[in-house]
Formats: sequence, C-alpha cells, structure tokens
Amino acid sequence: VVLQTYSVSTDSIVLTALPSVPFCCHEDLLTMTRAQLEAVVRALNARLPRRMRI
Repeated sequence: VVLQTYSVSTDSIVLTALPSVPFCCHEDLLTMTRAQLEAVVRALNARLPRRMRI
C-alpha cells in the first residue's frame, strides 16, 4: 500500500509505502479494540513523515 500526500513546504508529492495494510476500511476501525487501534497507529507512525504522524 502506498499513501500519497502533498507537501506544501517542498511543493512536492510524498509517497509513503506500507509493508502491509493495518486495516481494511474506516468501518473496520470502529470495531477494533484500543490495543488494535494503537497497533494501527504504531504501524502508520513507523512509516509516515514526522509532520503526518498521529
């Protein structure tokens, strides 16, 4: 999975590759336990640029 974002400061597109999908859809997030949600946050934060981390 690749996340695409736009950086205003560098006027560029930033691509962030994830080795696996941490969840399937936003509805999936609603049914997760706190521990599962924290695992999603850790997975995303491990790859996201610092300014985009949760």
